[in-house]
Amino acid sequence: MDRESMQQLSLRLSRVLEDIGVSRFIRTRRRRTFLMIETIDGIRDELAGRNITPYTFGSQTEGTTTQGMKSDRDTLICLNDWPVILDWSEWRQGKENLLVVKNEQSSPQHCWLQFVRPDLPLPVTEVNRPNYMVDSEGRVLRTNTLIELHENMRQLGESGEMFQHGPSRSWNEMEDFIVAFHCTSLPEECKFLFCRPRPGHWPRPDTLAMARQTGVFLVPQGYTEDPSRPVKCRSTTFHVPEENMYYPLYKREWRFSTSIMERLLVFDMNIIQHKVYVFLKMLRKSIIKQVVDDRFSTFHVKTAILFTIETYPPNIWSEDNLVQCVIYCLTTLLRWLKIRMCPHYTISGVNLFTGKLFKHEQYKLHSMITEIIYSNFQCLYTIEMDDLGRRMSSVISSQIIGVDPRCTLYQVQMVELYIQWKATFELISLLINDKRDLYQSLIEYSETLNVLKNIGTEIEQEAASLLIPSVCGALASIKASRCIYQGQPVTHSILQLYQLSFDSDLLSSRLKFASMLYCSGQYEAAANCLTYCEGLLGPAVCQYCQCEGRQGTLITNEFRKKTVNTPFKDILQKNTDSHVMFTKHDIHCVPQHLVYEMFRTAGDEDIQQRHPAHKYEWMDQIVIDCVPFLHYLQYLTHTQLNQRDRKLRALNNLYFYISSSKDGGHIDTAWNMLGHCYELENELNLARVCYTESLQLYPRNNAAIRHMARIMHQHLNG
Repeated sequence: MDRESMQQLSLRLSRVLEDIGVSRFIRTRRRRTFLMIETIDGIRDELAGRNITPYTFGSQTEGTTTQGMKSDRDTLICLNDWPVILDWSEWRQGKENLLVVKNEQSSPQHCWLQFVRPDLPLPVTEVNRPNYMVDSEGRVLRTNTLIELHENMRQLGESGEMFQHGPSRSWNEMEDFIVAFHCTSLPEECKFLFCRPRPGHWPRPDTLAMARQTGVFLVPQGYTEDPSRPVKCRSTTFHVPEENMYYPLYKREWRFSTSIMERLLVFDMNIIQHKVYVFLKMLRKSIIKQVVDDRFSTFHVKTAILFTIETYPPNIWSEDNLVQCVIYCLTTLLRWLKIRMCPHYTISGVNLFTGKLFKHEQYKLHSMITEIIYSNFQCLYTIEMDDLGRRMSSVISSQIIGVDPRCTLYQVQMVELYIQWKATFELISLLINDKRDLYQSLIEYSETLNVLKNIGTEIEQEAASLLIPSVCGALASIKASRCIYQGQPVTHSILQLYQLSFDSDLLSSRLKFASMLYCSGQYEAAANCLTYCEGLLGPAVCQYCQCEGRQGTLITNEFRKKTVNTPFKDILQKNTDSHVMFTKHDIHCVPQHLVYEMFRTAGDEDIQQRHPAHKYEWMDQIVIDCVPFLHYLQYLTHTQLNQRDRKLRALNNLYFYISSSKDGGHIDTAWNMLGHCYELENELNLARVCYTESLQLYPRNNAAIRHMARIMHQHLNG
């Protein structure tokens, strides 16, 4: 291919990659989103009293994925109760330290972890836990089997199965979980990046300075380093089967992981390097994977581009040289395949081909990559992922035929990112409502979040500012419920807390406020609040719900457009209706008819349907979609104010909402509210129809069964 043709192909490929979301804009939003999710997960664990630190690694946080790549989410959970030390001088009192143990037979990057007493710098000598084992020298070692954790994972999944990909374990194939320990010091082999010779233009000095401070994780080994006994494995990744007598040491081996360091390096890539990396990943997944499955992994590709960026001069990375840069990376891979050695970028002495690729497969890969280069990348036009091939052909003919335009794809990706971002906030609200001593917990949560808001990192400050309104709303509702129960007026300080909660989203906090006003007899104020809430509704509003079994997030075209150019914080506060949730702690702030929703589970068959149990905890609360709750409260309020026309208008609006709702959301509860309205209108036949409709949608775990029984009881008793 001549120079001009390669430049034209590079520009076309760059444009197509931009169209499918490989751009500065999408990369920035994706990275920001998942770093925020990581931060909120950390806050959630701290509030729950768990001494762990969650990290989100991989393509989602790096921003090196596309919609068609269908990348999973990689989560590392660091257990902080067991700090790892490299020698006895690092021992810390009060914690059960884990000492790194290596010997002459230790494979590169691998070690054992020996338990050390928390009171004295002496080895532990007793075995009293499932994850302990004693080696031939009498050392008590931590095994990597993590028996208790894996049993918990099985209970989290619907099937009870556990999936393994290398060192990760998960109950969901789209979620990879790795449990790890952290060592603040860098082992000698992990100082490789800082002491080996290199040109010097990359990584940048400030990136290297941050990388030096990251320390390393100790993760369970995912594959054997011993190439003398290769094992064929039909799973998607190579792993050592349990009880394999040829690997008697595998249960005690841990390996060093420099995930934070690697993330910093990817964050240091410019947009052209980013595009090259994503295209190489698409090439691997679409073509190379068909030959060697996932044993030639994304990590091999990442390692190749890191070494290529370091080796080649910085001026080669330009848009019209994109294809040539891909060739440089593939050439790096060819060189490694030829010598059957793929070095680790940050750890010395590691061959990333060991335990992954057979010798004959390395020859086959070498031939395949050579053919890709010398065929002028004709395979590019066959890639179906993200319609890449069709898009490349469309660019040539100057027409986009049968593929979505860039603006549409950007909207789709932004909505997906927003939903994942919003789901993390929902987990916080469930955590808040799950506490028994809720009042004291809310006070502690509020104090913790205010500290983070004032002195945390930039992203911690933003996360705290978004979480504080939810805590204020929960605190206001529980305090108001106590006042109503005791027959006391709701105080000014409680009203101030409600005011602070209004930034949690568009409607739910305001509707909880209106519900409190109704339950405390302040009907005029409730009516005014509800009128204001109704005025906030519009076509650009997303009705959000992710409750298991009731998922139904309503996304309009107007909302999709909003997500592209609006910060997620503004979308949350101005364009999102979350469901409204009440618990036993604020039960006096909700109309009495809805209390039945807390007792929807009526028998063993209902309980069996609530599996896995943690996903259905919401069924023990009162959970209502915003719009039907708005109309229901309007009906009740105007009934109390003897405003017949407004009452009937609210009733009609509630009926119209339900009849026009196709599926999803808490539509069963909406039918139950409509049934109650007809009961108050003395239209018992219509009420019975509503409860029947509700039961037809959800025969199990539905409060309508109690309403039907209640109506039948009233009928039989005249």
